[in-house]
Amino acid sequence: MTDPLIRDLRALGDHLPSPEPTAALTAAVLARVATEPVPVKAGRIRRLVAWARARWRALVSLLTGLVLVGALTPPVRAAVAEWFGIGAVEVRTTTGAAPPTAPPPTIEGGVTLEEARELVRFDVVVPSALGAPSQVGVSADRMVVSMAWPGVRLDQVGARLAPYFVKTVYDEVEFTMVDGDEALWLPSPHEIVVQSPGGAQRAEPARLAGRTLIWQTGNVTLRLEGDLDRARAVEIAESAR
Repeated sequence: MTDPLIRDLRALGDHLPSPEPTAALTAAVLARVATEPVPVKAGRIRRLVAWARARWRALVSLLTGLVLVGALTPPVRAAVAEWFGIGAVEVRTTTGAAPPTAPPPTIEGGVTLEEARELVRFDVVVPSALGAPSQVGVSADRMVVSMAWPGVRLDQVGARLAPYFVKTVYDEVEFTMVDGDEALWLPSPHEIVVQSPGGAQRAEPARLAGRTLIWQTGNVTLRLEGDLDRARAVEIAESAR
């Protein structure tokens, strides 16, 4: 007859994913094991099996928790966001002091909102919480529509495989929600560059960006930048129609 402990552990292993263990995960397991009593002296193997059987529920819970923790803890989630980004925006983290706050740049070569909608191949939205924009522009490659209000800028990027904006942040990335979908909140000033479709940085230099909310609507990526707190940024994003 199969030992119940072995049967249950095998069943658990068949249904759980097996990600590559990280240094942090290994350290957590070793720290937890170190707190448990260890059988010693004669009959070590027999005592170890008995000890494991007595604690099999705790061991199963520990293994399950360690496998699932990567999907729950903010540092790991931030690493996932850094790797995949959101839509056309890629976020990279670094160490050091955050740069000084800079206001959003003005928009060059302005067009009307109607002209912008005719120039691009995606739906352009306007946040009703901000009203009509004071400036509207379209990038030379017709991939980005930018809008400006006093102290606030909104960029909308059409679908593409490679990142369009690459952001280097000096603070922890925060997760929030916009209309029920996950979004990223960058709470401190950071550098931003524009990439070509092949992944090379474009000729224009990196610039500083302020607090920024990043989210997606369908196949369009949006980034709202300005002197806003997270609650106000989400409110503006959810009013975009």
